Parts: sequence; structure tokens; C-alpha cells
Amino acid sequence: MEQHNEQSLFFQQIKALLPPHLSVADEIARVLDISTDSAYRRIRGEKPISFEDIRKLGSNFKISIDQFLHLHTNGFMFTGNLGYAHDDFVDQYLNNMKQQFEFMLSFDHKHIYFLPNDIPPFAYFQFPELAAFTFFYYKKSLLHFDEMKDHKFSVNDINDDQVKLGKKVQSSFNQIPTTEIWSIDTINSILRHIAFYRETNVFKTNDDITCLYEKLEELINHIEKQAELGLKFNVGELPGKNAASYLMYQNDLITGDNCVLAEIGSNKITYINHNLINFMFTRNEEFTAHTFNTFQNAIQKSTQISLVGEKARANFFAQLRKKILAHKEAINRY
Repeated sequence: MEQHNEQSLFFQQIKALLPPHLSVADEIARVLDISTDSAYRRIRGEKPISFEDIRKLGSNFKISIDQFLHLHTNGFMFTGNLGYAHDDFVDQYLNNMKQQFEFMLSFDHKHIYFLPNDIPPFAYFQFPELAAFTFFYYKKSLLHFDEMKDHKFSVNDINDDQVKLGKKVQSSFNQIPTTEIWSIDTINSILRHIAFYRETNVFKTNDDITCLYEKLEELINHIEKQAELGLKFNVGELPGKNAASYLMYQNDLITGDNCVLAEIGSNKITYINHNLINFMFTRNEEFTAHTFNTFQNAIQKSTQISLVGEKARANFFAQLRKKILAHKEAINRY
């Protein structure tokens, strides 16, 4: 009876990880290369699963066997990529992000909590110039692609196909309710990148620099409008009838680390930034519960600037614009 219960719990854990439209029996049959009827017999506990079955299922569905067997090893299983193929890095990066958001959208309940160290990259996708600059920076300064060594940036060098893909990512993200905790320093990263490239003559013209600052101001204006309405929507449009909620908090004492917590159905996933631009994730219940509590504590110690706190919100975004203006004025000194 105990073995039957453990086996049943194992399959319940797999079911909880699947999008609602997928059949757990069909997925198990696919992974184990057995008939659906054989999969059902295993799910019902009529046929015991072997260690090889557990290995295959655990590997495919990223299930921590330590956690399932209640082994307290202080180890947590994460999944992710260590790098991207050289030739189509941007496409891989965008498609991976799109896949994660679309997976979340398949659940009735979904919510993303984000503690950004810098502006989330998917926030740039409605502004092709900012997105192009971000990927230029990734390829030149983080990934050190050889062909980028003497390459200079121009807002005119935009890949239309990547713009379309980026907007699809943004569209998926905009359908997921979100809570974000920002600080005044959240904008510093992109401002530093622009300033460094300006000082090292990586821009083709000063007009390219000015354009980036202007687009950054437009992005900040849009985020402020989302915070005011408490809803997510596309630039230049009004929130739709079923617009996802947008909660924004300010906390200048906590340093963001780009940690993301996603609630999907009754489960949680924690995404952690590593190697500068990569993310790895875990569904470990203990780890995600701790991450969730960390976010809740941070929220309690933050000032809500969405929907309420009009004065605090206006002051916060005024400070962000002041930083952008200071950098814009620096162009004339070079």
C-alpha cells in the first residue's frame, strides 16, 4: 500500500507540471515508449514502475528524486542553458523566453514576481532600438563574438524578423499578471552601457545615442502609465478588457538580483540569473517557498506606486527621467 501511494504521488507530481491541455497518460506513454493503457496501469498503481522508468520520467519532467523521496540533501535541481549557439543567439534567446511565457499562459492561475537589478530585457521589445542595443551589448561585451570586435552600433541596424519575434514575446508577457519591485538604481545598468559605448566611440553617430535616450524616456513613460492604471498593455494602445494586472513597488534599500518567481496553477517556479544573461530554474517546493516568502517580505517593506501612492509614483519616475536627462546632456560635452 505504501509503494502504491508513493507511486501515485509521483505521477501526481508529473501531472502538476504539465499544461492543463496535455494528458498525463499520453505524456508518460511517450517518454517510456509504452502504450497509453500501460501508462494508465502505472498511474493507477496496478504495475510498479522501475528505477529506469523513474530515471526517464525524472529526467524528462525535471523532477528531483531527492525531493520526492524526502531526502534532505541540501541540494536543489535546476534546469537551464549554459550558452547559446553563435549564429542564431538572439532567435534562441527570444524563443526560449517566448516558450516560458506561453507555458505560463496555459494555466488559469499565473503570476510573475520580479526583483530586477536592471530593466527587464523583455520590456525593451516594444522599442526596437532599445532591443537592438541590448542584444548588441550582449554579443559584443558579454559573449565576445569575434565579428563584433570592431563593430559600431546604429539604431538603423535592426533585424525586422527579430523585432517581430520580440513583440510576440512582449505580447505573451503582457497577458501574465506581474508584481515588480524597482529601485531608483534599476535604470542604471542601461545608462552605464550607453555611456561606456559613447566614451569608447562604439556608436556610429551621436544621433544614435540621442535616439536611445529618447526611447528610454518613452519606455519609462509607458511603465509609469501601467503603474498608474495597474494594468499591462502595449505601447500606444489602451488596456484591453481582460488586461493583466501590473503591481509596482519601490524599494531603494533592497538590491535587485533579477530573480523571478512564477506561480502557475498550484505550483511555483524560481528563475535565477547566472553567467550574466542566462537563467536557470527550479520547481523545488522548499526553494520556491523560500523565494516566495522573500518576495512577500520585500513587498511589505516597499512602497506601492501602482494604483495608489500618486505622489510617490510621480517622484519615483521624475528621478528616473532626471537620470536620463543628465546622461543626455553629457553628449554635448564630448
